[in-house]
Amino acid sequence: MTPLNALLIVSVALTVLAYLGLSRLRLVPPDNDPASYLLAHPEGVREKHLAVCAGDSITRGAVSANYVDLLSGRLPRWDFVNAGVNSELAFNLAARLDQIVALDPDAVTILIGTNDVNATFGLRSALGYYAIQRFPERPNPLFFRENLTLVVRRLKRETKARIALFSIPPIGEAGDHYAYLRTEEYSAIIRGVAEAEEVAYLPLRERLVEYLESLPPSPHAPPFRRFGAIGRRAIRARILFGRSLDEISAANGFRLLVDGIHLNTHGAAIAAALAEAFICECTSYCEPYAATE
Repeated sequence: MTPLNALLIVSVALTVLAYLGLSRLRLVPPDNDPASYLLAHPEGVREKHLAVCAGDSITRGAVSANYVDLLSGRLPRWDFVNAGVNSELAFNLAARLDQIVALDPDAVTILIGTNDVNATFGLRSALGYYAIQRFPERPNPLFFRENLTLVVRRLKRETKARIALFSIPPIGEAGDHYAYLRTEEYSAIIRGVAEAEEVAYLPLRERLVEYLESLPPSPHAPPFRRFGAIGRRAIRARILFGRSLDEISAANGFRLLVDGIHLNTHGAAIAAALAEAFICECTSYCEPYAATE
């Protein structure tokens, strides 16, 4: 075998491994997803308060530092269900609320909207989401507001849960870029829905931006047009070489993000702290569970 052929075989093998790993990251749900929790508690009997964290890949925690796991470690008297699904928009979350309602949670946090923003960056971006899932209309701010409102109203109507909406993280860390500013627009929509529906608002974007603005600009942060390639490279680095998300984040020149979209450990810790404060406040509204005999 020639060196060139050997190199080609290695290259193909690495590509296949990366593809299989990426498929697993995208498709395999977390161990504490809604279906798993329902199977483990078929009669709805539990000994702890239950919080559901709903959202997209930032909540799913496969290519983003997992703030749900951080919460679980901080609040051992609560059970946490991770209802994050990669690549989803608010429309998709509204369509899969049955399992969350069936859990009868005491608290629900919702972190959704990053993909709604991404889908507005031109026809190519929109078509990429259409290829994964079908929408009744092209994603836009009004479509996002309507679906987020539907999510909140159904949870209020069909569960006893106290509900909190996170604002979404910035896309990229350059404050003068339109992607970064678009997340501000959508976070304002989230805040408006929270106020109109009288649910809690968790200012995640505001906390992240405050931290970024306290630091000098990173001279190594990549431009927005490269985020897609950076994200794919980050997944390969994690799957094939076992690099941590924080190592990948630092190599990419980010302070809070891994690939321009997902959170590193510092960013996830900020999300966890906001959710922790909200969930601890819920305790006074939830009757304590008595241990089952």
